[in-house]
Order: sequence, then structure tokens, then C-alpha cells
Amino acid sequence: MAHFPVNSQNQPVGLSLLKARIRELFLHVQVLGFVRGLVTWLRVSVLRQQFEISVQVPALKAPVILRAGGSDIEVFKKIFIDHEYRLPFDACPCTILDLGANTGLASLYFRTQFPEAQIVAVEPDPANFAMMQRHLGALPGVEIIQAAVWSHDGEITLTDPGIGSWAMRVEESSHSAGSQCEVAALSMPSLLKHFPQGRVALLKMDVEGAEKEVFESSAAWIENIDAIVIELHDRYKPGCSRAFFTSVATLPCEQWIGENLFVWRVRA
Repeated sequence: MAHFPVNSQNQPVGLSLLKARIRELFLHVQVLGFVRGLVTWLRVSVLRQQFEISVQVPALKAPVILRAGGSDIEVFKKIFIDHEYRLPFDACPCTILDLGANTGLASLYFRTQFPEAQIVAVEPDPANFAMMQRHLGALPGVEIIQAAVWSHDGEITLTDPGIGSWAMRVEESSHSAGSQCEVAALSMPSLLKHFPQGRVALLKMDVEGAEKEVFESSAAWIENIDAIVIELHDRYKPGCSRAFFTSVATLPCEQWIGENLFVWRVRA
């Protein structure tokens, strides 16, 4: 009897690969439309090409630029189609801090929802930051910073674990596998100086595990944050959730939307 390789879900490898390709095709069609999505998917999946493609968002004057062949299209879907950053409470934040801003898509989304808000977007990866400059650099009221958020100011090692531009990680140790570079590290107190009275109405954080160190040292600044939307990464660094929930006891309201957790203060 013939035996076929199986994956961790006990499915034949060929079937698992086929399902993954179908999901990728559906993703491209959702974001780009049928014909454009199909052509882009073929170029990426069959020809192994990497290229840029533009998408028009009705509320934005300039098109959004996505790097086909990476994670940008999936990130765009989560933000602009699935609306995973839509606030689950009634608020109009006037100050927004976007940590782990990637190519700036979350900041662009917040811009469409809260056009008068002051936004500071922080991203350490050079390639992602260059794309973020193209998206956000000309927008009034938006400041971009190339740095990683950390427990203290200084320098930190940026590591690419090889799973895509959306998963760049920062560590004090430089012994991890994958390509590395040194980047500036900024603490939350330093970043809050960019806002009036050092207060942020909405903190968005997607920093691939660095939230553990950031929230372990949050006593000096957590009371200056009114609401947080965060993706927790215990799968990369155990203890992220423990550090976060210990820190946000004064933000008792919470709701999950997709992979993101929203917490916020009770409003009178």
C-alpha cells in the first residue's frame, strides 16, 4: 500500500498545498478584483515574481502601494476589508500612536476614520519604513519615526526570522537565527513626548513580541493611554499576555476583533 506524506493536521501534503494556493487566490481576488487578482496571483505563485501593485481606497487621495509576493495584500485585507481596527466603542481619538506600523496601512486606515487626529507611526525595518514614507510622508498631521519601541532608549537588534516583512522582531541579544541589523530603540516615555501633555487616545501595537518588555516597564506611562488595540505574540515570546494584562488593569473594557484585542477605559 502506498503511503503519502502528511502535514501536522494529518492531511496529505499535496492537498494541504492545494488548499493554501486556493486561499491565496481568493485573497488576491478579494483585494484586487477577479481579473487583476488572478493575474497577480499567477505572477506571484507560478512565475515567482515580486512587484508593486496599487489599490485605490475611496477615502484616500493617493493609491495604496502593495508589494505583491509578500504579506502586504493580506495586511491590506485585514485592515481595509475586514476592518480589524474599527473601534468597538464610541470615540473619536485625537492622538494615535501606531507602533509596529509596517508600511503605514493601519495609520492610513485611522486617517480615513479620524482625519483630524495627530498620528505618530513608528517602524524599525528599513524596507517597511521606506514604503511607509511613500504612504504617510506627505500627510499633514502625521509623523513617522524609524525606530523600535522597547523598554528603554538605545539600540536594539532587528531580526528577520524569514516569515515575511510583517514579522520582523527586535531583541537585545544578537544570537537569533536570520538576518540582522541594529536599529534605534525608543521607550514609551520618549514616544509620548511627541504628543500634547504626553497623552495618547489610541495606542495601536503590533510589535511581534516586544510588547512583553514594553508592558513590563509600563508603570510610568500606562495612565496616559486611553485605549489600546494590540496583537499579542505569546507564540513567539511566552509572557506577552501576562505582561500586558497585568499592566492594563485600569482599562477594564475589552473585546477581540480578529487577532486584535481592544482594551479601553470606562467613559462617563
